[in-house]
Amino acid sequence: MTDLTIELTQIAEQLRALSNNGLQHTDDPYQIERFHKILGLAARTLALADQRSLDELERIFFDDVTLKTPFAVVDTAVFDEQGRMLLIQRADDRLWAMPGGACDVGEAPATGAAREVWEETGYTVNISHLIGVFDSRLCGQRTSRHLYHFLFAGAPADGEAKTSIETLDVAWFPLDALPWGSLSDGHEARIRQALAWRADPAIPSFFDREGWRPPE
Repeated sequence: MTDLTIELTQIAEQLRALSNNGLQHTDDPYQIERFHKILGLAARTLALADQRSLDELERIFFDDVTLKTPFAVVDTAVFDEQGRMLLIQRADDRLWAMPGGACDVGEAPATGAAREVWEETGYTVNISHLIGVFDSRLCGQRTSRHLYHFLFAGAPADGEAKTSIETLDVAWFPLDALPWGSLSDGHEARIRQALAWRADPAIPSFFDREGWRPPE
């Protein structure tokens, strides 16, 4: 996925979300017509970067108006008593990453973090701290979706290493031997923050800042 493809898909997602939010809060037929036009423009924008046809994208966009906010996803920095970090080798890109994934509806982020660790590694963990919240656009994540990453700290409680359909390998890495050159997109920034937290658990939780100001 090229930088231009990512930018076009993110623009399309933003236009789609703006339109869907607008449609939810108006009964004005003129506003509805305008928001439908924005949906059409969003589909045309995505068609420039997507292999699907414009007709198919328009059907998807007009049939599903639920996309309104970024997706909530979780990662867990799991450290054992030997000072090692638990990483998975992802099946999709064959690169290393912290265990994690999308939250399910009806579960708290920390619950989703523990569930994802178990599903991807075979270990149950105790979630202890929120290390930070990362914006996918600002931490090197290459994705067409806008994501909010909740990064938690955890310690292993039970289980043994086990791969899944999402993982090719599960391994404990000494902190001086982490696979920096083979990390999945976005994970380097989050792992570095996890290491900073481990060195000083009293540091404040991280969050991205963009310098928002009220519109004039």
